[in-house]
Amino acid sequence: MTTTAATMVSASSHAETRMSAAQHDALMTGNTIYLEEPNSGGEIVLWYGADGKAMARLPSSSMLNGTWSIKDDVSCIVWSYSPKDSCSVLVKREAGMVLLEVGTDRLLGTVQRIVPGNAEAL
Repeated sequence: MTTTAATMVSASSHAETRMSAAQHDALMTGNTIYLEEPNSGGEIVLWYGADGKAMARLPSSSMLNGTWSIKDDVSCIVWSYSPKDSCSVLVKREAGMVLLEVGTDRLLGTVQRIVPGNAEAL
């Protein structure tokens, strides 16, 4: 089989890069992340406090609070309503960055923007 430059470009254009723990920390800590839910479900706003607090506003305007941490290259939130961790990874794709559920790779949302601080005063 002969590999051409066109084949290599085509294969690399579909590449995904899973963010490392250091990248998660830099992108999340103290910042507000705006996600678009799959299938036009609306906007989710997540704030990751430097003190480990997490807040979220769902498309329904419901608010969630909890604590977050980074374990290896995974971000986990323990929401106050559930004893189970909600763990996800940030993945860079050609078209942008997405948040995927750990274990299932289910798309949780597409990152629209990341803003320093608690931009929505959550």
